[in-house]
Amino acid sequence: MPFEIEDLVYVPRTRLGLDPNAPSPFYQTTVRERQNRSVRVDLPNGQLSDLISTKFLSDSFGVLILRIGDYREHELLDPLARSILNYASMLLPSDSVRLVQIRTIREFYLIWREQHGTCKQLIIIGHGYESGLMFGDKKVSVRRFRRMLEDPDPSPKEVISLACNTGYTAMGRGVSQSPAVSHFVAPFQSVHGCVASVFASTFLHERLLAHHSARVAYKHAKEDLVGGAKFRLFENGTQFKETN
Repeated sequence: MPFEIEDLVYVPRTRLGLDPNAPSPFYQTTVRERQNRSVRVDLPNGQLSDLISTKFLSDSFGVLILRIGDYREHELLDPLARSILNYASMLLPSDSVRLVQIRTIREFYLIWREQHGTCKQLIIIGHGYESGLMFGDKKVSVRRFRRMLEDPDPSPKEVISLACNTGYTAMGRGVSQSPAVSHFVAPFQSVHGCVASVFASTFLHERLLAHHSARVAYKHAKEDLVGGAKFRLFENGTQFKETN
């Protein structure tokens, strides 16, 4: 979206020459001047900044972490969900991040209808298989999961699945073909919780703070993953493949 004068925006502090050790890596400020694809914003000292490319500006953030599964899974799903929540809470304003624990399809519908409007990245933590997700002990096929995502007709989301085996073509192609999904990233095998945590945190950093595209964020996040875990990125039903 184009930014206009008087818009309230978030800018990485390093882009403004501000202290990078502040609690938040972003500085919320106001656009005062605009020149083509660059703007000047207010600085804390009352002066105007140098010109900044609008690609480094954000009007808002929205990360929804859905932890899907048995409430008693204290050794895997809970630590993984908390690790993503803690990282995202340090990266973004506190009201931009939410962790919700659900077990049933009905609970998903209730949460999704309430939260989809503020969500830009949906992170799924749970159990999966080659063509779907597990909700409790119930298998939910990729076709049904697509319908669940599309029910409130939301704007396209980036969906990052940390559920094992959900990066297979059947799941990746099916989910990414949905008009409710702009990108789908998922592991093409079983993945350890530690690896999943590092991948998701790096992807969020690259997308939201470094302001890279989803493709570049994906490439950086999967580099040198411990244990050789493979993640795949799908867009519009097609797997993204890097060229040498």
